[in-house]
Amino acid sequence: MATDWFRQETWNEKAEQDFFSRLSRARSQRDQYLVIQALTIVKSAPNVALRLVDLYFESKKDNFENVRALSAKADAHLVLGQTELAIEAMKNILAIERERPNHKTTKYVDYPFLVATKRIVSEYGDALSILEERKSDLMFPLDKFKWHAAKSLIHHALREMDNSKMHAALALEAAQAKMSGFRYHQDLGLVGEEHKNTVAALREIYA
Repeated sequence: MATDWFRQETWNEKAEQDFFSRLSRARSQRDQYLVIQALTIVKSAPNVALRLVDLYFESKKDNFENVRALSAKADAHLVLGQTELAIEAMKNILAIERERPNHKTTKYVDYPFLVATKRIVSEYGDALSILEERKSDLMFPLDKFKWHAAKSLIHHALREMDNSKMHAALALEAAQAKMSGFRYHQDLGLVGEEHKNTVAALREIYA
């Protein structure tokens, strides 16, 4: 099956020329094409993704794709190790979600989880606030894991050991889930190997 021209997974001079040639002929979905391509290329070419996001914000027709564009921006900065800029983009997404609650992402757990695992002390207060604000949105085991893990690690850093241990136990319970609990998406939203270091840290807290 041929790949859509706006979902190129590798980026080179030919891919760029083809993309912008086709983009110049696009009309009603131009904003969407820019954002989808940015999201697709973010891990392999984060600087390209950032350039596409900048172009989106410079030329967008409306604000409909703002959240996804900012998600690409946050992910690109994370790939580049630019944590502060990633956090800025995440917080911008969370601000939009307060105004447009139908456009929700997982940044309400991704942001506090990043803050907790990177030990960004200056963000602890905001991270704990967003966790409480959005706790009713928890759905998948991975969301619950990140929510409780962030709580546990932050409380541990603040020397609040009882709370830290309690949330460590709940995070570890979520990490053990083998099914999502949703009838048609049983394998979605599970905790993967990429979180093994956090799981190990939580086990030390709970021990």
